[in-house]
Amino acid sequence: MFIETELKLSLAPEYAEQLMQHPLLQSASHSLLSQHLYNTYFDTSKCELLQYGVGLRVRHIGDKRVQTLKTTGVAHGGLHQRQEWENEITGDIPNYSQFPKDVLPAVCAKKPKKIKGLFTTDFIRITWNLSLDDGSKIEVALDQGEIKTQTASIPLNEVELELKAGTPEVLYKVALNLQKTLPLFIENKSKAQRGYALYQPQPIQFYKAGAVKLSADITTEQAFIHIIWHCIEQMQANEDMVLYGEDIEGVHQMRVATRRLRSCLNFYKPLIPKEIYKKIGNEIKWFADVLGVARDWDVFALNLQNIQAPHRTAYYQEIEDLKTQVADFQRQAYVTVHNALRSPRYSCLLLSLGKWLSQRRWRRNLDTIALQHLDGSVKNFASQRFKSYFQQVRQKGKHFSQLNFEQLHALRIAVKKMAYGCHFFADIYSQKTVRSYAQNLSLIQDELGVFNDMYVATDLLNQAGLDENAPARHFFNGWYTHQQVVQQVSLKAAWQNFLDENIFW
Repeated sequence: MFIETELKLSLAPEYAEQLMQHPLLQSASHSLLSQHLYNTYFDTSKCELLQYGVGLRVRHIGDKRVQTLKTTGVAHGGLHQRQEWENEITGDIPNYSQFPKDVLPAVCAKKPKKIKGLFTTDFIRITWNLSLDDGSKIEVALDQGEIKTQTASIPLNEVELELKAGTPEVLYKVALNLQKTLPLFIENKSKAQRGYALYQPQPIQFYKAGAVKLSADITTEQAFIHIIWHCIEQMQANEDMVLYGEDIEGVHQMRVATRRLRSCLNFYKPLIPKEIYKKIGNEIKWFADVLGVARDWDVFALNLQNIQAPHRTAYYQEIEDLKTQVADFQRQAYVTVHNALRSPRYSCLLLSLGKWLSQRRWRRNLDTIALQHLDGSVKNFASQRFKSYFQQVRQKGKHFSQLNFEQLHALRIAVKKMAYGCHFFADIYSQKTVRSYAQNLSLIQDELGVFNDMYVATDLLNQAGLDENAPARHFFNGWYTHQQVVQQVSLKAAWQNFLDENIFW
């Protein structure tokens, strides 16, 4: 058994020749080793092995047969790490006796006849063996072919960078080097995962951020790395919904992921030198802004649907015409989002994040005290930050009933940062207390969001070209003002609850 560590990237077939001519691969010690690989993936018709968390395949390499058992493992930013057991067999079906008994699911012994080939991958693999100056060794593989079930097939075009010696950060370095001239994209799904999806198609879903699991003995730095990966996972999990689905919640949740990323960076501001993450932070902001435009039009469109303008009024037809215009703006915004997601810039952002987290460059410019904080208890660090956040929120909310729009907006941002912090570190405190605190912060954030909606709507109406004196403009102002008046009572109550609530840190 060994731990397989590889970075998967997709590449359109028309760029295969350009990849093969890349100077980095031309300098490889062994290049253009070509193999025809035919793999059959085995499971029960109910996919019980998959549910157990393993993948089982038999690979044909000429006259040789090799069986492989892999754990599901983890996949972060295209980096896949799994346990793997592999051995040669004489037939075309798995020989379970050659695998360790403690890693085999019970179904292999109880229902061996129910395990059958569900899908195949049939491709040509061209490999290069890279030896880098620092002693790292990487196998680069270009796979071109298809994934097939009995009833369907999809093309397979990907590049795999497998770590043979060295640390994972070198995989990201090589990928970023290749990506300078090639449109490579992160591939978070393994061939097996795509095969199962082809065998048992599932509706596209959006994904909310799950709980961040932190152990009590985790260090401040380990928590930072874990939280950032957690945010990246949420962002990537929503890619399919944004690109191919119809639920606007996909864009919303992807935007939430970028906000969480930026909030984590802000939370660690005292320990992560600004100049170190400034470039990555700017790229995250770029993508967040692209998503933000689409989300603003989505929210405005929803509000338009909720507005019931009476017939035979001066603004009824204006609002109906506006709905058509807004739908056009939504489509344009989604085209921009799709282009961003399919751009090398987005893929470069993910690769750069992976490289940054792997090499932990922030440590290079820190003094001894800061390094001690990074290696120390995360609870001590988090408690200090919550104290600072609490003071900021209270200061910005001072004279609460007299705050103007700009001040309310600044308060909302401060509340949002603190709320995300509560979600990040809930596991290291009393969850019941943190949950109550976080819920109240989220309520304040949502209530303040109503005030922000009017500001955003004004900007969108200007973009749509609605005249300043149009009857519909006055109707909208009245509708949003009414929403604000309705929210004021509950907002004041939520704010007072925040001031009265016992702190958890």
